[in-house]
Amino acid sequence: MNARRILLTASAIALLLTTAACETGHAVAAGLPSASAAPRLAAKTSPTPAPKSMTGQLYYADSDRLVRFDGSGVKVVLPAGAYSANVSPDGARIAFVDERGNVVVTDRNGREARTVARGAITAGYEPAWSPDSTKLLVGKGGEGVAAMGIVTVASATFTPLRHQPPDAFHYLWSADGRHLAYATGTCGIGVADADGGNARLVPGFGDQRHSCDPYSVSPDGRLVAVNLRTGDQPDGDIGRDLFANALIDTRTGRNVTLPVSGEITAILFEPDGDILVRTSNHRLTLLAPDHTVKGHLTEPASVKDFKLLAYTPR
Repeated sequence: MNARRILLTASAIALLLTTAACETGHAVAAGLPSASAAPRLAAKTSPTPAPKSMTGQLYYADSDRLVRFDGSGVKVVLPAGAYSANVSPDGARIAFVDERGNVVVTDRNGREARTVARGAITAGYEPAWSPDSTKLLVGKGGEGVAAMGIVTVASATFTPLRHQPPDAFHYLWSADGRHLAYATGTCGIGVADADGGNARLVPGFGDQRHSCDPYSVSPDGRLVAVNLRTGDQPDGDIGRDLFANALIDTRTGRNVTLPVSGEITAILFEPDGDILVRTSNHRLTLLAPDHTVKGHLTEPASVKDFKLLAYTPR
């Protein structure tokens, strides 16, 4: 497995998102990019007459802290050790692996901490929440060797997956509960059933097109957002980048284009199929499942250097 950096923590930011304009557009499937060109997902957009709004909470990674922004300032939720944190789909809880390999679950304020599993791998196996926010997919074992399994949060019980996808890490769990997506040690992208069975590699990844950073997966498992690198671009180390510049069809390996302007830095799927897209001009665009634009927001300067981790509409 390639060595990869362990730098980021999860940070949480909550704010009310109100848009001033709305755009419409549709995704267009594109061919595989050339090895010499970094992917660019962009499309022309056209304004609609009436603005729409979206409300919810944004979560960002800020170095080694987990923070939340409530509109009046940044609140530190976890001061350190949250590089592996993930927010539950219902927005009520946070899970992370601490430096001792304990899987810890807290409330949304970082309080009521409870250890639900021990012996977890601390790098590359961030706890992935189940769609109903009651279970976690975690990796246990020695350094670099994982036995993937499901932790039931209420009972703190661990059940190994029936099948163990080979050479896999950075797992994602689709919102329909039926699919897993992951990276491989050779910087390919794989998908499997929820029990780890029927594991297969996404076509089109190799020496000239590679990614060790799956960022988000669509509710039906058909699309995965990744940090796509081409040619001799370095892969980094095992820590997740919390960055996505490409949307990939897992059946064909082809890029999918999104109706946003600017360089894409994050593509985040919501359980209902909505997609939150972040661009380098610090703009967030919320897309419906059919890729029409529901709303957008220019991010405040206070979060411009943070890494987008999650968005919960409630």
